[in-house]
Amino acid sequence: MLVAKYGDRESFLKTYNPDTQIAVCADRERCFMGEYPTLAELRRAYGDSVPSVWLIPQLLDLSEFCGCRNKLYGKPLEQCADVIAAEYYFLKVSELMLFFQRFKSGRYGVFYGSVDPLVITTSLREFIAERNVEIGHYEEAERDRQEREHRKQAISYEEYLRRKQQK
Repeated sequence: MLVAKYGDRESFLKTYNPDTQIAVCADRERCFMGEYPTLAELRRAYGDSVPSVWLIPQLLDLSEFCGCRNKLYGKPLEQCADVIAAEYYFLKVSELMLFFQRFKSGRYGVFYGSVDPLVITTSLREFIAERNVEIGHYEEAERDRQEREHRKQAISYEEYLRRKQQK
């Protein structure tokens, strides 16, 4: 299904590169509730390495943004991507892009001289807690909306009895 929607692996990677972060994250509700693929879906559709391959440019972008002297590169970069892909396989690419955008805004950890993968993964746990609360709010609002719609079409018990008698 992902291949039909996004094309091959390279097309997907181009569609959701770090330069699209601001556009994707413009609608926070859509980041959480929209139909974006999860890392697990990427793995199934494009192969085992694709979640990490997608994460590496996201992490490099964060590393460059932070302006630290010692950037995240090489083996630590790859391992950080692999850990995120393995531990947070249930996150949508849009949610991860929102995490990276929020990290850049100073909402999470701080790097001191070098980009530290542990700061990123620790901050991701904090993001997950926020995400769960926000999703709960969106789901509650949707339940309320559905209940209001249902009430518009519902009839009272008295009306039900009256209609039953007429039959």
